[in-house]
Amino acid sequence: MNPICSSPFTPAGRLKVRALTVLGLSCWSLGVLAQGVDNPTPDAPEDENLVVLNPFTVSADRDVGYLANSTLAGSRTNTEIKDLANPLDIFTPELISDLGVQDIQDLTALANGVEPNGAGGYNTEGQEVSIWNYNYMQIRGFKTGIATRNFMDLNSTYEAYNSDRVEFSKGPNSILFGAGNPGGSSNYATKVPMLARSAYEVQHRTDDLGSQRLSTDLNQVLIPGTLALRFNSLWEDRDFYREPAYEKDRGMHLTARWQPTASTTITLGYEDRVTHRASPRGAFSNDYVTRWLNAGAPLVTAVPANNQVVLEGSSDRQSASTAGVTTTNSDRWVMVDGVIRNMRRTAVGDDIFTNDNRMDTVATGLDYPEKYWSGGPNGINDNDQQITELNITQRVTDDFYLDFSFGHSDSINRTGQSVSRDIYVDPNDFGDNTHPGEWYIESRPFWIDRGIEITDARLTASYELDLTGISKWFGRHQIAAMYEHSERDEWWDNGRLTLTATPDGPVTGNLRAGRLAFYLREYLDPANGKYAASDYRDLYYSDGFSQDGYTASFLRRESWAAYHTLDELDTLLGVVQSRWWDDRIVTTIGLRRDYRDFTTAPMATDSVTQLPYAVEIVPGAPAGATSTKYAAFLDPAEETNGISRNFGAVVHVTDWLSLTGNYATNFSPRATSRDLYGDYVEASSGESTDIGVRLNLFEDKVNVSLLHFKTSELNSITNGDSINTPIKLMSIIEDLLVDNGVVNTNILALNGNHTTSDRTGEGEELMIIGNPTPQWSFRLSASRLINEQRNVGPDIRAFYDERMPFYRAQDQSLTPADRNKTLAEYLTEVDEQYALLQTREKVKVFPSSEYNVRLTGKYTFDRDSVLKGLSIGGTGKWTSAPVIGYYKMANGAFDVNRYDEGEDLFTADLFLAYQRKFGRDLRWKVQLNVSNLFDNTDPIAVSSINDVDAADFEWVVYRHRPVFGRVFSLTNTISF
Repeated sequence: MNPICSSPFTPAGRLKVRALTVLGLSCWSLGVLAQGVDNPTPDAPEDENLVVLNPFTVSADRDVGYLANSTLAGSRTNTEIKDLANPLDIFTPELISDLGVQDIQDLTALANGVEPNGAGGYNTEGQEVSIWNYNYMQIRGFKTGIATRNFMDLNSTYEAYNSDRVEFSKGPNSILFGAGNPGGSSNYATKVPMLARSAYEVQHRTDDLGSQRLSTDLNQVLIPGTLALRFNSLWEDRDFYREPAYEKDRGMHLTARWQPTASTTITLGYEDRVTHRASPRGAFSNDYVTRWLNAGAPLVTAVPANNQVVLEGSSDRQSASTAGVTTTNSDRWVMVDGVIRNMRRTAVGDDIFTNDNRMDTVATGLDYPEKYWSGGPNGINDNDQQITELNITQRVTDDFYLDFSFGHSDSINRTGQSVSRDIYVDPNDFGDNTHPGEWYIESRPFWIDRGIEITDARLTASYELDLTGISKWFGRHQIAAMYEHSERDEWWDNGRLTLTATPDGPVTGNLRAGRLAFYLREYLDPANGKYAASDYRDLYYSDGFSQDGYTASFLRRESWAAYHTLDELDTLLGVVQSRWWDDRIVTTIGLRRDYRDFTTAPMATDSVTQLPYAVEIVPGAPAGATSTKYAAFLDPAEETNGISRNFGAVVHVTDWLSLTGNYATNFSPRATSRDLYGDYVEASSGESTDIGVRLNLFEDKVNVSLLHFKTSELNSITNGDSINTPIKLMSIIEDLLVDNGVVNTNILALNGNHTTSDRTGEGEELMIIGNPTPQWSFRLSASRLINEQRNVGPDIRAFYDERMPFYRAQDQSLTPADRNKTLAEYLTEVDEQYALLQTREKVKVFPSSEYNVRLTGKYTFDRDSVLKGLSIGGTGKWTSAPVIGYYKMANGAFDVNRYDEGEDLFTADLFLAYQRKFGRDLRWKVQLNVSNLFDNTDPIAVSSINDVDAADFEWVVYRHRPVFGRVFSLTNTISF
């Protein structure tokens, strides 16, 4: 068992104890607390005095259907949305319940101008979201991974079981609460005890995939109007349409609320949540089988030399490529059928290219079920987190309030992935191979540990200054000031499976050498239902294994995933909201200054093994500790500071017509990701301008908002893989030169793969939300977005210009010690990737869609109808055809004026609900949700290329994203 990060679900006893605790407390609470309690109707509104008392609290009870009325996100105090110029998108509890939303990724597909991080694309492992941060999403085309909890960044993730409303704040105006991303951020509010009434709810959800979810929401008043407890629990085993994938959640959240006087409110909460996640993959496997099939599926009886094979029925050598295979001619250690083998001098199926772009199984038509991911559920994300929160609100006078908030979060996360998910074929029919002609997948597992401890304390003062007594022209002013101190102690560690010993003894020398990589091979057997790899979860929580004299261990690497940092942030914030001319004009001014101290524990690399180690270990660390979590801080802190601004104005022209304008900037601390030189990527800066018009119609029952925005970010951090930077290829070239004695060290070996670009998002956002009658609720959101990049990868370009002449001056026939390709072949690939990098410059980000429309509507039959208690509704989502490829010319450059588009995408969901009361207190509700109502599972084309540079060319799609099929979910809720 790895001592650094034990699995939240290992040993099994810990899981069982927590699950039983959740269920036991739930049943005990339901059985005991209900005895002798006289409860009003569960949906009776909270005591109005309790809601109005606190200007720092927004109660979801005041939301009407899908329409939210107020927020804290625009001025730091409770403000009606109609008086804010900030662009907000708020999901009310009723909307969340109707949609069957469970987590933040469910919401990203519905929020206006928001998309999942992988929308339209994929990362190298086909992950729909970045696996180590489930909060990642795109807002206005800008990537953000921050989801604040009660407006504190506690590294938490939204879950419906203990949360009320969710708010998406667009543009850098979100810096009012410390999330300094120019695109925006999201925030969710947790449930708090109700002082006026006791209420209890038990909910069970299942679906036709076999998922099971049980949650409780138990509110117990101990002293009416003074003291109450609220206990929320979650037990979930969730399956997904695309297999194999799963998620297991166990959570408990206990909150106490005490109002000793009419002027003081104290809320204390604690949550313990464990998540065990293997998300469904968002890309199809690459095809290394079809080329071999097209060659006649020949079997290989010998591999006498590089790129040469002997085929069954012949004794002559021939080129491997003519047989649709390639050869492995260096040491390659693989475990097959429990036996460790060296795959040197064997053959493997070759991949298919179209115009130098590798094709996936959908593009080639390989007969592999699209519902399955061949690599198996090996992309895990396990998280164990405890969060403690305290909030104290004090009314000093009728105009002056103080609010103190404290949050502490302690979490540990283990991410596991494998290097390759491609489908290969084994054509070898010689030696001890027993699988000739069979398909297989190969994986080189690695894990990443991330430990984060956050302490956050915030003090806010609010004062209402009313000068209308002097003159109505002087207006009324809400003044808020805040001081916040946050400390984030974060460490990352990682390990890759590496051969460290053979029957001849321990491996010596550079343990980072590619020839020591250790792989696991599993053969597929579609005829007997085996479509994917096994679950390697247990392996990710081991130190490796030893067998037959061989030892494979998880060895650490010094890179972006190995560091220890301390981030201390002090913030001063002032916000003034003023109401002029009998509230006809409302202005908001916010200024925020952040002072940041950032300290990094120094790491070094052993000159022989090339493995990292901490320069100094903290006192009291366990003997022999090697994890980065024990690395001591020796260097002085790096000090930075910056100012963020927010200026907004709303002009209420009439009671139903308003004009809005908002300007905001942000200060972003620099990233913890490293560039090609191993240095941290510098901080970005952003700004946004939003101008719009709002209509409040039918006595405020229908709200319409239309705005134009332009949001920009300078020095935006970018993962090199997402823009085709050639750095990884150039690192292979550096290794090649080391292997051949041209240079002594690889100057890119231990560095990162991140770079920067300047980005601009511009477009329009339309929101229409309303409850025009008691029976109807609807929400329409639509957006147009053009997102462009400029100054893409300036450091990459400089390195390319400097280093490529040196590469071209070497012997072009040189090859690495563990690969077959020549230097000339690698240089061709570098030039092609660099040409694609150049294509990103000053053009629309692709693949992306310009238009998005999402409509949700619900009709509830009234009490006079024979169908009373029944609600019916649904959601329709339309996305315009994205740009998925540009024309590639013979010289490797791209003609951005000639491009290919994918197809429009339309999906629809349905929900039906029926509720009925039994007696005065008991209520039962059953709800059916149907996602992807029309069961359209056609893969989405996301990348294409022209087949030839000629007048009669054809566009060829070489990469697709899967679509999840129709799923039926049934939810039963009992409340009393």
